[in-house]
Amino acid sequence: MSKNHNKPHFIAMSGSYGCIPDNVVAFEKRTNAIKHIIDIFELPVYGRKADHLRKTGYVDLGGDFGADYAEIVRCTCENIEIHNDEVA
Repeated sequence: MSKNHNKPHFIAMSGSYGCIPDNVVAFEKRTNAIKHIIDIFELPVYGRKADHLRKTGYVDLGGDFGADYAEIVRCTCENIEIHNDEVA
């Protein structure tokens, strides 16, 4: 019996605490997901928030950027397209 090996992909999401994320985009590479979050929130590329995002996959935005948090989640589902309308 063969195991189903799905290619990992990375979901960049952000939103308000306690709510369903209002921004969800899937990427084939983690680095692209990180760049997406840095770009949409205009975070300083080498600032503390961007560094924390790169290290942990999560950043507390504190509501200062139009969202409370942003995070990147690794997923291995069969269909990357279910996470968003276009794959980046």
